[in-house]
Amino acid sequence: MSSQTITRDPQLTGASALGVPSPGRTVARMSWRSVGTDLAYLTAGFFLSVVSFVLLLTLFTLGAATAVVWVGLPITGFMLLTATGFARENRELLRRWGAPVEEPTYRGRRVLTMLRDPKAWLETVHGMLVAFPLRLTTFVVSVTWLAGALGGLTWFLWGHFLPQDDDNGLAWLLGTVLDVDITGSWYLWESLTMGLAGLVLLLTAPLVTRLCVRADVTVARALLGPLGSPQAEAGR
Repeated sequence: MSSQTITRDPQLTGASALGVPSPGRTVARMSWRSVGTDLAYLTAGFFLSVVSFVLLLTLFTLGAATAVVWVGLPITGFMLLTATGFARENRELLRRWGAPVEEPTYRGRRVLTMLRDPKAWLETVHGMLVAFPLRLTTFVVSVTWLAGALGGLTWFLWGHFLPQDDDNGLAWLLGTVLDVDITGSWYLWESLTMGLAGLVLLLTAPLVTRLCVRADVTVARALLGPLGSPQAEAGR
């Protein structure tokens, strides 16, 4: 697989403040160590998408509401200009993860000129409609997966603080399906089953986090790259 080196100065953008690996990295091979890199990308992308969603949606609503008196045109143009700024930060995140995207060429950087730029509109779609729901899903899935792994492996330490009930939990489900008598040893069986579930989640965590990142990277590269110029395959 090909690898690409990042050369952009981290001081040129605020993306470095979001905890993303420093420039010069290539896409890390999927392993235990790659979980941290992938999770950093998902976390930074999620919070960036929250800000872009709120700001772009507000500007779009304000522009649409005042379009009848022509005030909405410069507001909409400013929204598009703002979207290109968020797109630039997203491309920086992609570079730092190891999947660089070529910078697009805009028709101009004036507020009203942006209204005729299809690339700016496409980046607005990404920042306002696509990135937030996608990154909300990938972020929640990855964090929940890792939290489930940690909770399952340590359940035997804190499970006794929960209400004791033989009629729920993984042990009860196991006993029901396999017709195993867990009476009198429910806590032991629950600790074993929860620990096993946590181990399965932990072993699959690198795959899950990498799939979440790949989904986000694929969409971002499709929407944030130059129009009519297919992007090269991203990393490994």
